[in-house]
Amino acid sequence: MNRILLILTFFASLYTYSQERKLDGIVAVVGDEIITDTDIFDAENYAKSEGQQITDRCDFLENMMKEKIILYKAKQDTLISVSKDEVNREVDSRLDGYKNYFKTDQELLLNFKFKTMAELRSVLETMVRNQMYTQRKMFEITKNVDISPEYLRAFYQAHENEFPYLNDEIEYAQILMYPQLTDAHKQELINQLKDIKKQIQEGASFAEMAKTYSEDPGSAPNGGQILNVRRGIMVKEFDAVAFSLGEGEISEPFETEYGYHIIYLEKKRGQIIDLRHILLQSKPNQEEIAAALDKLKKIREEIISDKITFNEAVTKYSDDKLTKYNGGLLSNQKTGDNRFERSKLARKDSYNLLGLSKGDVSEAFEDDLNNRTVVKLLKITDVIPSHKMNLETDYNRIKGFAEKTKQNEVVEKWVETQIPSTYIKVQDSYKNCKFSNHWLKN
Repeated sequence: MNRILLILTFFASLYTYSQERKLDGIVAVVGDEIITDTDIFDAENYAKSEGQQITDRCDFLENMMKEKIILYKAKQDTLISVSKDEVNREVDSRLDGYKNYFKTDQELLLNFKFKTMAELRSVLETMVRNQMYTQRKMFEITKNVDISPEYLRAFYQAHENEFPYLNDEIEYAQILMYPQLTDAHKQELINQLKDIKKQIQEGASFAEMAKTYSEDPGSAPNGGQILNVRRGIMVKEFDAVAFSLGEGEISEPFETEYGYHIIYLEKKRGQIIDLRHILLQSKPNQEEIAAALDKLKKIREEIISDKITFNEAVTKYSDDKLTKYNGGLLSNQKTGDNRFERSKLARKDSYNLLGLSKGDVSEAFEDDLNNRTVVKLLKITDVIPSHKMNLETDYNRIKGFAEKTKQNEVVEKWVETQIPSTYIKVQDSYKNCKFSNHWLKN
C-alpha cells in the first residue's frame, strides 16, 4: 500500500536540518536546484521516523529529483508567484505551532539545532517558499484529474488484497467556545494600551515597547513590524483600522478575535502598507473560564433534555468557524475524512470521550487551542468497528487513495516530458541506479 500511496513530498525536516551540518558533496543538480548527501541522509531519517523501511537510496534520490524538477519549473512559470508576505505569514504560523510544544525560544532552538531565531526563520522561509511553489505547480499539473466510478471500482479490485484492517474508529462533533472577558477585564487591557500609546507619544520607541509588551509571537521580536500588508489580508477589524491611518499615526486601542491592539502606520504605498502593532491577548482569568464552563453545562442540559439538538446548539453557540455550520463534525487532517482512532485522539478529547458510545455527549471541559483557552462539549456521532477496508464502508477514503494514485501517474508522465529540456547532472556513484525515469540522458 505504501507504493500505491506514494505522493511527492518534501522529506526535509527541521528535526534533522542543522546549521551545524558538515559541508557535503552535491549528489545531483536539476536545473539550478541541488541535492546533497545530507539531503538524502535527512530523507532517510525522516522516512525511518515515519516507520518506512529503507531499501534503496536511489529511490530517495529519484523522488527528490522529481520534487526539484517541479520546483525548478514552477519558479520559471510566469503564472505562478509566491509573495514574501504570504511566506512570512506561513512561517509565523509554523513558529506559533512549534512554540506550543516548547516553553522558551531557547528550548525550541536547541531542539532544532539552531543558534538564533533569525537562522531558524531563514531556513523556514526557504522551505515554505519552495513548498508553495511546488504545491502550486502540482495543482496546475493535476487539476484536471477526475475519478470516475468505473476507475474507482477497477482501482479497488486491482488493490483489494493490499487494503489494511482498520482499528475501531469514531466520528465526533464539538461545541467550542472562547471564554468571554468581563467588561472590567477588557477595560484593563484598553487602559494598558492607552498608557503604552501615551509613553510612545512622549518619546518612547514603538518598536521597543512592542518588544517589551506585545503578545504577538510573530511580530514582537521584530518590534511589532509587519511589512507589505495588502488590504483584505488581515482580519477585517485590523484591516479597517490599519488602512484608515495616515503615515506616522497611532490608532486608538481596538479589539479583534486575538485581543486588543494599537497600530502605528509606518508607510503607505497605495493598497500596500508597512506597520507596527502591539497586541495584548484576550487571556481569560479563572472566573471567566468558570463562567464559560457553567454556560456550556447549561447548554448540555438543554441537549440532554431534548430542548435543543446538538446540531442546533453548534450553530447557535459554537465559536469554531470551521465546524459551526456542519454540525460541529471534526475532520481528520491525516486521513481526509471524519474518522479517528480512539487511541490517536488529542489527550483531552480522548479522556472526555472515554466510555461514551454513539449519541453520547461529554461533560463540558477546558482545553487549549493555538495558545487560546477554550471550553468544549463533544458528541460521538458514529462508531465504526474494526474491519478490513472496503468500498462500501470506506468509499471516500478509497476514493482519496485512487485520486492520489491517478495524480501520481499524471505527475510521472509530466516529469518525463520535462527531463529532455532540463539540465540534469547526477554524481557518478549514483549512475548505476535503476531509475524509473530517464534522468541519465545520453
